[in-house]
Amino acid sequence: MRQTHPLLSLISLCILITIWQVDTAGSMVGAPQWSGRRKNEKTIPAKKLATIFPKAKKFVTKNVALTPEKVASIEKEIGAKLGSKDLKPTFYIALNEDKKPMGLVLFVTVKGPNGAIDGGVGLDMNGKIIKVEVYKHKEASGIAGEKFLKQFIGKGIEDKFLVGEDVKSIAGQEKASQAVTLIPKKMLAMSYALFLKKPETTVAEDEPYDLTELMQLMQGDYDIIRDYFQTEKNKEPAVEAAKQLGEYVKLIGDFEPSKNAEQRDEYTYFQQKVHSALQQFAVALEKEGISDHTKEQWQDILDLVNKAHLRFSDRSIDLDED
Repeated sequence: MRQTHPLLSLISLCILITIWQVDTAGSMVGAPQWSGRRKNEKTIPAKKLATIFPKAKKFVTKNVALTPEKVASIEKEIGAKLGSKDLKPTFYIALNEDKKPMGLVLFVTVKGPNGAIDGGVGLDMNGKIIKVEVYKHKEASGIAGEKFLKQFIGKGIEDKFLVGEDVKSIAGQEKASQAVTLIPKKMLAMSYALFLKKPETTVAEDEPYDLTELMQLMQGDYDIIRDYFQTEKNKEPAVEAAKQLGEYVKLIGDFEPSKNAEQRDEYTYFQQKVHSALQQFAVALEKEGISDHTKEQWQDILDLVNKAHLRFSDRSIDLDED
């Protein structure tokens, strides 16, 4: 049986736009020359597109308006809120000399420790990153360097993009490095939410059916980490427990809370906050073990979880109980 191409729906889209040349949602953009006919074409130079896809002969622009459902799906995938500019992204589909699609490009902005970071990402026809570039930013120069950015090449939707795991940060610039990972991660999440189909995954036997069951699963991992801090033994299981907690927290958005269910934005905020804190904690725990830093991180996580629980659950909880 032949395997379905990851970008099959995108290919169909390309063919339609190529035939029509111009429609209400797309237009043809030459490379490396830039036509400058539309407002967005003036602000996105052809030089940037040509750097990402140097062999492309043309680029088809595809403007999209994200629905609330798509926004929620993408934010859950990346573990962060989308910016206002992300709600109407413009994709650039690279075409070769035969007008066949080579991949697509998206320019995005993410928030770094010192301000906005502007970047661009190229995705090939296998749904893999071929290029990440960083343009305007206020961080250390290394985050825009080829040595740092080339490690994203070949990554896909299944990768974690997590500093300390599958991403090596610039020395002393962990937060800025993690911020940059959101550039390719956002591109992948948007592309799959709009055009592509995720690879099928096997459902875990212990996948929870409701929020109560999820919390019960999480309790076991909390206990492993608590015991590690108390006994100073079994570091590796504690690190794995921290990573597993991060995966469990990603599932929280699938369930409706038993209290204040109408406060969905706040509910999502807590989910994303805890997920981000757990990711950073897992990295630090693996690197440092028990330290003042990891102790403080863990206490902050417990405080966040307890606040969220009091706000959105009718059941009592005490993560520090013996």
